[in-house]
Amino acid sequence: MSGQGHPEEGRRPLIAVPAMWSEQIRGLRFSGSVVANAVLEAIVRAGGEPVLVFPGEAFSRWDLIDGMVLPGGSDIQPGRYGQPADEGLTLTDFRGQDDADARAIAWAEQSGVPSLLICRGMQLWNVERGGTMVQHWPTEALQHTGTVHDVVIDPASRLGGALGGASGVDVSSYHHQAVDRIGHGLAVVARAPDGCVEALEDSGLEIVAVQWHPEDRAQTVSTDQALFDWVVEAARNRRDARGTPDHPRGAVPAYRQHQSTRPLRPRRQEDPVA
Repeated sequence: MSGQGHPEEGRRPLIAVPAMWSEQIRGLRFSGSVVANAVLEAIVRAGGEPVLVFPGEAFSRWDLIDGMVLPGGSDIQPGRYGQPADEGLTLTDFRGQDDADARAIAWAEQSGVPSLLICRGMQLWNVERGGTMVQHWPTEALQHTGTVHDVVIDPASRLGGALGGASGVDVSSYHHQAVDRIGHGLAVVARAPDGCVEALEDSGLEIVAVQWHPEDRAQTVSTDQALFDWVVEAARNRRDARGTPDHPRGAVPAYRQHQSTRPLRPRRQEDPVA
């Protein structure tokens, strides 16, 4: 009937948010899977609907998802980038967490969905591309844990575009590790004054990866909320584009439509995730 749009046009974009397994959660007797409310609230403010992804089982409905936000969290297993563990690392409670999050990143790459990777999420993307990490970034020149500092941004980057062409902003920082060798196909698009890598991109993908925590101040700082606004709007645009005659909705899952030269990373033998 003329004058009636597709039912999806009125719904909020569905934004996958991989959760982190935690052995202790206040109010629960047993372990749980959590995401910071600040991340979820920022997605909702942007007009998206968060969908938590449980790390203990392979998620099977990626075809319903329009975008992804991968939050920060504990340190990555150093063996993943070929290093022994230094003292003072805080590793994940669930040994399959790194693999679960890595598969979410690989899905985002292959499906082409807009994605925002935060802190650990950016670091893991770099590692999955063959990059390495500095396990303890020096803080003599600039403190990176529990502070706000400036970053310099490439205004021509996807990140710069999401921030209205900004060449620099101040950010809420909470990390002790940093990207060292850059992974294959990734480009640095933001740095802190001490040289710390603050953002990575792949020019062929709608992925913005930042070292800082935009969720911390998203309720009051427009440049922080802007990153969540970008990923939700990009997800909405991509979803709507898939509803055109050339890309009928439901014809094939999104992850089969996108052509990627990087294969999905195989399941590791020791990985308990199904």
